[in-house]
Amino acid sequence: MPCPFDHLTPPSGFIEQKTDTHTWWFKDSLLAEILKALEHIEDGSAQSQRGGRGTIQRVPLGDQGNAIVRRYKRGGFVRHFVHDLYWDRPPRPFAELICTETTRERGVPTVEVLGAGVERVAFGLYRGTLITREAEGFLNWWDWLQTHPPAQERQLVTQKVVQAITHMHAAGIYHADLNLTNILVRLESGQPEILIVDLDRARIFTTTLPSSRRKRALARLL
Repeated sequence: MPCPFDHLTPPSGFIEQKTDTHTWWFKDSLLAEILKALEHIEDGSAQSQRGGRGTIQRVPLGDQGNAIVRRYKRGGFVRHFVHDLYWDRPPRPFAELICTETTRERGVPTVEVLGAGVERVAFGLYRGTLITREAEGFLNWWDWLQTHPPAQERQLVTQKVVQAITHMHAAGIYHADLNLTNILVRLESGQPEILIVDLDRARIFTTTLPSSRRKRALARLL
């Protein structure tokens, strides 16, 4: 029986690897480092921490920093019945990888995705995994605000966030879950850096984002 994901192809710079139960897309230039990182998870030596809806694991990439491995977990009421099982098409890990890569290519600051994987389960269901490069030194905007930064720093960061969101919308990217925890902040020598993350359910438009979508995203943020 053909794999239901066979029609998908990884974007430029990624290669596909398959086993009987898994399909992986890996960043070609870091393939050896990513495979070594996944070994740390298999042997139980990866660092685990709570993140979002579940546990994320931090693994070394040799001299290339660290990677964050996130297993997809259900939220809302449905999590009581299908904790980590999905049936979306295209599979969410691959869709998020494509959306994030497109967002980066259009100049919007976001994380670097290193890989995505799908474990095939019975009846067309699957479990998903996303691997990203660690955003070292960043806090989500909500946590950063809880440090009570000076007013001048808050103003600088807010201006930078506004610029990033404006650019994202001009680039035709609709973030379906724009909120304070999906915006990462880091101050280096007084200069703010911003990353917009969690493009799991993002939509990519060929033109600038329609006004109705902009208003919906900003209303969500507010």
